Formats: sequence, structure tokens, C-alpha cells
Amino acid sequence: MMSSYNMVKQEFIKKWITTLHILDCSVEHPLNVTERKNAIKLSSDIAMAAARSSSTVWSRALISRSGNKTANKPMARRVLKKARNRMKNRCLTLRRNGNFTAKSGVRRRTELLKRLVPGGELIENKDYLIRETLDYIVYLRAQVDVMRTVAAVDSVTGNLTNDNN
Repeated sequence: MMSSYNMVKQEFIKKWITTLHILDCSVEHPLNVTERKNAIKLSSDIAMAAARSSSTVWSRALISRSGNKTANKPMARRVLKKARNRMKNRCLTLRRNGNFTAKSGVRRRTELLKRLVPGGELIENKDYLIRETLDYIVYLRAQVDVMRTVAAVDSVTGNLTNDNN
């Protein structure tokens, strides 16, 4: 399992470097901090999907969203905020009438999962949704690990540069 995870990270790194080079060549003017952050996130998402070779619903959804400018907005914040609000409402409902059924809980969590996984809203089969989610998590984890490594290396090299001045 760990060797395949390392292969995922290596493939992601290759694709990410390629997408960053493409991005760098296509930019005609210097980017401000927000534009740079959005460009890095977009190139990272495209690289993650490309590393998966578009063989999953989530990878195809990420690639199709890459051309959509609204995809650059921080969707995760909105989704997490909605999830927090749902949890508050669920707790209030439980306190009021005390009849929370397992089926409605599973249904709500399934709908939330469909919104969190790119392309998840297209998946009806719960088993397939879970497989797609697990696959997506592996690639997200690889993306985060690589980005943390890059940030750590940048931090160390930045400190070395500052010490030499």
C-alpha cells in the first residue's frame, strides 16, 4: 500500500510540475498574491486529476471544472459551513422531538458526501460513491503531502538565503 501511495505522489509531482510550467508560459503579466494562489490551486487540482488518468468520476469532474472560472472560488469553505449549519440544526431537531432515524442520517451524510467529492452528485450507487470517495482521499492526501514538502523546502531554502545575506 505504501509503495503505491508513493507512486501516486510521484505521479502527482510530475503532473504538477508540468501544469505549473504550462501556467508560467501562459501568463503574460505578473500575478498578484490571490491570482497566484488560485493558479497554484487550479494547477494542483488539474495535476491530481491527470495523475489519476481521468479514470474516476472525481478526476473527470475536476478537469471539466478547470475551465469554469467559478471553480476557483473556495468551495470547500461553503460546503463546510453548510455542514456545520446542518449539524447545528440536527442537534436542535434531536432536542426538540428526539426522533432521529438512522435512514435520514445516512441519506443526509450521503448527500453531503456527494457534494464534497467532485462529480459525486452524478453517482447514485452508494458503494461506488464510497469507492470514489476513498480514491479521492488518497489523491488529496498525496496532494497535501507534496505541498507540505514543497512549503518546508521553501521555508528552509528561504532561511538559508536570508542567513547568507
